[in-house]
Amino acid sequence: MLNINELNTLITHLKFNLIPFKGISRFSTEKGIYAIGFDGIEFPLASAIHKIKPNDIIYIGKAEDSQRERDANSHFKSDQTGHSTVRRSLGAILRKKLGFMPVPRSFTETSNKRFVNYKYSLEGENKLTEWMIDNLSLSYWEWNDSIENLRKAEKQVIRFFTPILNLANNPNNDWRSEIQDLRAECADLAKQYKPR
Repeated sequence: MLNINELNTLITHLKFNLIPFKGISRFSTEKGIYAIGFDGIEFPLASAIHKIKPNDIIYIGKAEDSQRERDANSHFKSDQTGHSTVRRSLGAILRKKLGFMPVPRSFTETSNKRFVNYKYSLEGENKLTEWMIDNLSLSYWEWNDSIENLRKAEKQVIRFFTPILNLANNPNNDWRSEIQDLRAECADLAKQYKPR
C-alpha cells in the first residue's frame, strides 16, 4: 500500500508523462505500472464523447514482467485481443464504426473463455491496432518493490483515476455496465461465428 506522498508522486508521473504511442522509442524491460491515455479528438463511445478528453487516462494496468511485454507485445499488437482486456473493450466500442467481427479466441480451446475472451478477424485486429496507435498514449512507472505491492498500488491508482476502460477494481466507473454489455454482444457474436 502506497502512502499518500508515494501515491501522489506516482499519479503525477503517470498523468504528466503520457507520450503518444507513435513517439515511444524504447519500452521498459522492468516491471511497473502503466497508464494508457486518450490522444485522439473524440472518444468513440457516444455517451463519453464530451466527458473523455485528450490526455485523459482511460486505463491503468500493471506489468509484472515488463512494459515491452505488456504494452508493446500485447495491448498494441494485432492478434492479441484474446489476451488483452484493453483491446476487447476498445474493440467492442469500435466494432460497428470500424466494421469488424468478433471470433473465438481459439478454435481448439473447449472452455467458454474462447468466446468471453474473443478476438477479431485478422482485418479487424489490424484496424483496431491502427486505431490504437493513432489515438492512444502511454506513461510508465518502473517498480522496484514486490509483485504483491505492485498489485496493491495498481488498485490504488485505478481508484484514483476511475479510468473508463478499467472494469475490475473500479466500482465508480460510470461506463462499466455499458462497456460490459458491448463486450457481451461481442462474446455472443463470437459464439455464432462459423469459420469458412
